[in-house]
Amino acid sequence: MGIVSAVIALLKAVPSLERLFLKIADGVREAQAKARYDEKLGNIDAAIAAANSGGMPDGAEAGWSEILDRTPTIPEGRTLRARVDEGGIKESRES
Repeated sequence: MGIVSAVIALLKAVPSLERLFLKIADGVREAQAKARYDEKLGNIDAAIAAANSGGMPDGAEAGWSEILDRTPTIPEGRTLRARVDEGGIKESRES
């Protein structure tokens, strides 16, 4: 621990060394984050490619579902219109 304390004391004593050390640490963290991000994008691309090439798992089906894909029906012969309830207005006019 004595060596680590000495390095930290040296970095704090010389602000330019401290800034350099912090920039290097930030660069290492950014490189690791970019590597993880690129790996995730590669996994997503591989999953999309497998789905597009028909590489679906056994027993899995992709297709049209009547429950999920149908549009909601509109009742025929009936027009729904918004109305304003004027009951409160009539009462206040009469007063």
